[in-house]
Amino acid sequence: MIEIVFYFLMLVIFISSVALFSSKNVIHNAAYLLFTLLSVAGLFVLSGSDFLAITQVMIYIGGVLVLLLFGVMYTKNTEKQGVQLGSARILTGVVLGLTSFSILAFGIMNEDLDQNYEIKAQGVTEVLGVHFMTNQILAFELTAVLLLVVLIGAVFVAGLKKTTEKH
Repeated sequence: MIEIVFYFLMLVIFISSVALFSSKNVIHNAAYLLFTLLSVAGLFVLSGSDFLAITQVMIYIGGVLVLLLFGVMYTKNTEKQGVQLGSARILTGVVLGLTSFSILAFGIMNEDLDQNYEIKAQGVTEVLGVHFMTNQILAFELTAVLLLVVLIGAVFVAGLKKTTEKH
């Protein structure tokens, strides 16, 4: 059953990726990207990497794709305009794509994979949470302070531009 779901997700990734590069409509491209990213998250779930699947959904789908859609909506891209297909560097892109695919395929085919693995009862998210809150608590807290300082700095810079514009 897992193999059927795996092949289905791979088929969805392949079809939506091909459609993504062949479509001229930007909104359709965003939908195809959504299907691709959801299928990749499904592959993470199948491999037992629930943390990566949640991260994939939250960051890529929840953040990047929504940002892309808002960017498309604000640029007022109409149906008539579309996206210009083709490029002067198509040969370079095809060569680099085939080279990357060949390297990845060679690495995967030569890897000695253990087909009989068991997913542990303890989830990856639980292990990461316990590890962050015990062994890595200092780094975790320093990261939180750094993000707070960056946020305060961004608010300060944004407020600074508004006050200089008034003069």
